Amino acid sequence: METQIGIELCTAGMAEKMTINGKCTIVAGTIMVISPMFPMWEISRSNDYQSCILLENIENIMPILAKHIPAFQQLPSMQPYMQLTHQQQLHFLQSIDRIKEKEQLLINEVHPMRRKLLTTMILLIKQETLLEYVYLFSEQLLLNHSPALPKRQVMTSFILMLNQEYSQHRTVAYYAEKQGLTPRSFADIVKEETRCTPMEWINMVTINHAKLLLRQPNIQVKQVAAKLGFPEQFTFRKYFKTHTGMSPTEYITQSR
Repeated sequence: METQIGIELCTAGMAEKMTINGKCTIVAGTIMVISPMFPMWEISRSNDYQSCILLENIENIMPILAKHIPAFQQLPSMQPYMQLTHQQQLHFLQSIDRIKEKEQLLINEVHPMRRKLLTTMILLIKQETLLEYVYLFSEQLLLNHSPALPKRQVMTSFILMLNQEYSQHRTVAYYAEKQGLTPRSFADIVKEETRCTPMEWINMVTINHAKLLLRQPNIQVKQVAAKLGFPEQFTFRKYFKTHTGMSPTEYITQSR
């Protein structure tokens, strides 16, 4: 499954989320990074919660970001969310409107050359918008130049690997082995760094990706189950309800 990165702007309501650095409260005007490097697990959200999301496949964005962002070991010091000014919020929403306008033109366009031009314009607007908010977040990195400690590096490596392999591997033993640690030592480090167990993180990441997929229009639950690596739809339904308190169908209805 393709890995996507992007940003999400809360436009109404509030939500409680968990990051590597602890819990945070998201309110209207908060913008959040969506990336394997900065997982955010949603604990709860208000009934009036609304947001606007900009996503792009990681291979279309990382070559540009890699030229400008520092070494990965500095990134865990960042908080993956910040409060925008009213003007910054309007600018983001206007960029989203521009993208939607071009995407609608692309749907109706039949000429190959014009379709290619529209596709390129959409990608460029997305890249420009993401870079603008990377610029805002970069101030945090300028204030913290210290490299991550070994235990934090283990945690960061685990989260990055988990977001890439969660649909194939959902056992603590697998990720402990990849770090060259015993499951007990690995679990102790993760718990110390984040106050959550490795299994809790595995479930967080899996459910986050499930929710993201379920929000897509016209997608079926069985398709989501297959994308997440569940052997059958029933197993996924049971897993999702265990960790969210609602069925995938109920979540679809609520989120839309």
